[in-house]
Amino acid sequence: MNDMIRIDDLVFKYTRDDTGEEVNAIKGVSFAIEKGSFTAIIGRNGSGKSTLAKNINALLLPTSGFVYVNGYNTSIQENLWDVRQSAAMVFQNPDNQIVSSIVEDDVAFGPENLGVESAEIRRRVDESLKAVNMYHNRKKAPHMLSGGQKQRIAIAGAIAMKPDCIVFDEPTAMLDPKGRSEVMAIINSLNEEGITVILITHFMEEAAEADRVIIMDDGVVRLDGTPEEVFSHADELREMNLDIPMPVELARRLRARGIDIPADIINIEEMVEYLCQYR
Repeated sequence: MNDMIRIDDLVFKYTRDDTGEEVNAIKGVSFAIEKGSFTAIIGRNGSGKSTLAKNINALLLPTSGFVYVNGYNTSIQENLWDVRQSAAMVFQNPDNQIVSSIVEDDVAFGPENLGVESAEIRRRVDESLKAVNMYHNRKKAPHMLSGGQKQRIAIAGAIAMKPDCIVFDEPTAMLDPKGRSEVMAIINSLNEEGITVILITHFMEEAAEADRVIIMDDGVVRLDGTPEEVFSHADELREMNLDIPMPVELARRLRARGIDIPADIINIEEMVEYLCQYR
């Protein structure tokens, strides 16, 4: 089986604490994600994308339907250990994930809970911190670090668990442009090494770096395809109050002026290269 994640007719409902109203957050969603792929999931606030991410990691369990992670059914209690070892998760706010007062101790927390032997934990911690360029900060207190550095520590903690998949739930939302760029470089590097990446984001430029983009709206999948395919539906995206990447919008305007911009140009580097060659 080549599926890292398989979701079959997933429904997730919850009850609001303040009103007692039942909310149908996920409405019969089905799709599969291949091992080693990079999938971005986009949607406005309330679209269900973060709820979907938490179902993948078994932090939430389906109201009905099924979620399989590396073949493990998340609804079976005995599988939860294997599910969370297979698919780690990195959240929006790194402060909510950091549990220790020393960086290297925080990265070691996950492997320790998995019962990994001490020598292997040491090796994993060092490798993970080097992977995110934070090894030199291993003895520091996390609260002394910047937001971007804290998020890199959170990612190192996920890497140290040796998962096959990492779900990133808006990991750059609280970062400045430099921090966002650093985190995206790490995410791409992890995917190049064979880790399945699922990126929940509202930044279209980040989604453009993925192999596949899934657009969620009101608990359902509205669009699903390559970035080129999905971003070609500009009018539909706007109906969902979503932007399109700036290079895609620029390409649309240039085409309207008679310049034949190729449809597969979706990032700034490709656009600049093409325009520099254009005569």
